[in-house]
Amino acid sequence: MRIAPTLSDNGVRRTLPGALAIACAMILGGGGTPAPLAEMAVQLVLAALFCVWLVWFPGVPRRQLRTALALAGLLLVVPLLQLIPLFPALWQALPGRDLERSALDLVGAADSWQPLSMAPARTFGSLLALVPPAIVLVLTGSAKEGGRSLIVGMIAGVSLLAIMVGVGQAAGGENNPLRFYVVDAGYLNGFQANHNSSADVLLIGMIASAVTVQELRGRRKMLLSDRLAAILVLTAAAVLSFGVVLTASRAGTALLPVAWAAVFCATRGLWPISRQGLTFGIGGLFLALGTAAFLLRDNSVLRAVVSRYDFTGELRPQIWADSLYAARTYFPVGAGLGAFIPVFLAAERLEAVDMTVPNRAHNDYLELVIEAGVLGLLVLAVLATMLARLALAQLRDQSPTIRRQAIFALGTFTIVALHSQVDYPLRSMSLACIAAAAAGLLVPVARGLRGANV
Repeated sequence: MRIAPTLSDNGVRRTLPGALAIACAMILGGGGTPAPLAEMAVQLVLAALFCVWLVWFPGVPRRQLRTALALAGLLLVVPLLQLIPLFPALWQALPGRDLERSALDLVGAADSWQPLSMAPARTFGSLLALVPPAIVLVLTGSAKEGGRSLIVGMIAGVSLLAIMVGVGQAAGGENNPLRFYVVDAGYLNGFQANHNSSADVLLIGMIASAVTVQELRGRRKMLLSDRLAAILVLTAAAVLSFGVVLTASRAGTALLPVAWAAVFCATRGLWPISRQGLTFGIGGLFLALGTAAFLLRDNSVLRAVVSRYDFTGELRPQIWADSLYAARTYFPVGAGLGAFIPVFLAAERLEAVDMTVPNRAHNDYLELVIEAGVLGLLVLAVLATMLARLALAQLRDQSPTIRRQAIFALGTFTIVALHSQVDYPLRSMSLACIAAAAAGLLVPVARGLRGANV
């Protein structure tokens, strides 16, 4: 069985667009809506890569491709339905449309056909933003078993590159060219504008690094011993963990045990763990972190990180209260994807109004109810059920590569799902594409596409 095929091989043709797509999304897709040019670049590049993949179309088995397309289609169904024009009597009867009807009545358009979305342009923008994750899901889901390892390795590599960029961000002063979106945030941001998103990328990168090392160990046993593999896994995980701390993301730091648990699950063969060894290992880790904190106690970046753990003046509870009111106003149909800001501003209490404009609900489930209502929750439930069933099947697979990829996917979903309770990780195109790649890894691999070759 070949291990290193050439670029002319069908296997690389199947995988290379997906690997390049996830790298592009992770590097350029972290700016969010305040960086439309970068997001547009991701959309155009991924569309081009998808066209290249179609030209190189490798004849993916029908069942494998059908599963990937079904998952990708679920990502797009909500905004597509919300943009369909409805006849006047129907949209006027929807909850929360009184103000919209009154505004249209002023220009004589109250009896015109209107979509379910109260902000069609924003919903269309949300549809375009969901296209890159859908492309990544299809490209990953159609790849071979070994090719998927290359995609996971790309996630690990870009995560480690983000750490290197973050070190430059922390070391540089004002007008630091490595701060792509925020001039002087004081935290490690990597390729993300939001330090919470940066923490999630690094957490997922920890799992990806462990899975990648295990794959290399399985294919290069003569070059990568168990001891060396264990050192590499622990080093990458420790470096990325310290990076998570430097992002000053409180939720990200709290999720470190989840990432470490996934790392150990993905590398079980490396650790002949005894209770005493585990105790010494955990103790050594905390000792190393404590020593690093002591040595860097006068560092301005570390002081900024510590100051983040003061919860005085936390605004999330106020935002959640007003968001809940908006959710009730437009339930059960929602106001349309992307419509959160205008809807929230109309629902915000006067006593909570200040000079800032909340851009998100800081709870993705609550924001989903506001924007997509019951339909959004139903699609989420269907996606979660499908992915859970696929993951259980992958965990029982005879291939250790497929089992490790399932662990990576489950670890990714767990981090994103937990962080979504207090933030909005999937609103980052980078994280949305990473999550889509994780979903693609769960698509069952046809027998003809199994093996170590890419």
